[in-house]
Amino acid sequence: MPRCTEGIEKMMRVRFDLGLRLGLAGCLVLASGGPALPWGADGHRMVTVAAVRALPDEVPGFLRTSLAVEQLGELAREPDRSKGSGQPHDADLDPAHFVNLDDSGRVGGGPALADLPRTRAEYDTAIRAAGEGDSARFGYLPYALIDGWQQLVKDFGYWRVDRAGETRGADARQRAWFAGDRALREMLILRDLGYWSHYVGDAAQPLHVSIHYNGWGNYPNPNHYTAERIHGPFEGAFVHAHVTLPDVERALTAPRSIEGPIQGEVSGFLAAGQREAEPLFALWTAHGFDAADPSRGKAFAVRRLAAGASELRDLVVAAWRASATSTVGYPAVKVNEVEAGTVPLPYEQMVGVD
Repeated sequence: MPRCTEGIEKMMRVRFDLGLRLGLAGCLVLASGGPALPWGADGHRMVTVAAVRALPDEVPGFLRTSLAVEQLGELAREPDRSKGSGQPHDADLDPAHFVNLDDSGRVGGGPALADLPRTRAEYDTAIRAAGEGDSARFGYLPYALIDGWQQLVKDFGYWRVDRAGETRGADARQRAWFAGDRALREMLILRDLGYWSHYVGDAAQPLHVSIHYNGWGNYPNPNHYTAERIHGPFEGAFVHAHVTLPDVERALTAPRSIEGPIQGEVSGFLAAGQREAEPLFALWTAHGFDAADPSRGKAFAVRRLAAGASELRDLVVAAWRASATSTVGYPAVKVNEVEAGTVPLPYEQMVGVD
């Protein structure tokens, strides 16, 4: 896809002076005590574009067109662009970008990452029970990841049924309705996948899954890690100046089949990111991100961006496969039974007969 690559690269490699100004602006926000910023625009585009371009042929082709790849890369930025909308929007959505895990993998002295409650309400109760007050200050990132994946499964399930209806509808009118609904579902999938991909990228950024989210903080520091506010400079200006999409694509890990509950997969991915927080501080303290010799810092940033892209690719494939055994409509029908033709097409359930 040379034309798509060229267009994406142009968007990512805009003038450095602009990127530097944005990076410095991010530093000022962080220094003022405002909310932490996620990967910059470049980082989120690269995570999503690299993941989608690596999807296998089993995933529907509409996701892998040049236009879809470009659109998904831009949609990956949307959760950041919507910040500052007001209340309750910001209070409800801003905590979805992070989870402040301590060095033992617990949240706020409460639940362990490997044993998170099933719902956000139960999560809030557990943190309050630990005497930490409102759970929003510890973040909801695990739930943003799980919720977005479940929505994608549902989206794919409806798409599968629409495809079956396009060819097996009882008459031309039904077939036309299924075709139109399938086109609408593709728009929704692009939006839902692009928006959710942002949080997968956030989870790969170690400072989004650690209590040391911007400077080591007031914690034991026997290794004398930097007290600098490194969050914005690392993920913004540094990535913009030194990392490219081909760098990330070359670093993708081999595809992995995700088995078991999504909760376990998400916990494992977040734990892997949290383990990289201390190495990031050690590297920064050792001047691994200095402009005079950025190679060590670049290798670290590329590895984390590629971890996000690899996870996103594998989660999308897992969602596609899980959609075959999902249900749609009310009363619910099983998608694989519709595809196999062992149950009638659920036209009325899909249209919605009141």
